Amino acid sequence: MAELGQELATSLAIAGRICVGLILLLAGIGKFRHWKILSGVIANYRLLPGFAVEPAARLLPPLEVGLGLLLLSGLAGRPAALAGVLLLVVFGAAMAINLGRGRSSIDCGCGQSFLKQTLSWGLVGRNGVLAALLVASLGPSSAEISVPILAMGACAGIGFVLLYHLINTLAALPRPV
Repeated sequence: MAELGQELATSLAIAGRICVGLILLLAGIGKFRHWKILSGVIANYRLLPGFAVEPAARLLPPLEVGLGLLLLSGLAGRPAALAGVLLLVVFGAAMAINLGRGRSSIDCGCGQSFLKQTLSWGLVGRNGVLAALLVASLGPSSAEISVPILAMGACAGIGFVLLYHLINTLAALPRPV
């Protein structure tokens, strides 16, 4: 029974790393593609001093792509998972601060240009769920990962990404009046 629990925990850790890794990789690529507007999106949050906006805009896309690749590869293990949790918490906090200020009409800057999403508590919650998916990777890891456990985790991670994109697309659709 304990072995089954360890296998499920390992599968969940793999699923979380694959899900968040793919999301960060795609978001970073999207930010690279729309690099010219990224500094404006970051400035809209009104959290950084003016001199820090451009360096943040230059740093964010490679950070997301690199972290996404590390999570997908599993090479950096716990440090990559911890960095992913921290990045998602920072993004969620930035959104929550602006929502607290009554500034919900700004674009979230999530990297999906076709889904212009304004800030919402749902997006803050989404970041919390993504961070929670990485928490399983922060615990002790088993030395050996069998092919079935790896396959189960990979399939679950890809399923989570598809669910994530479906929910984002539905949330971004205009609502009838």
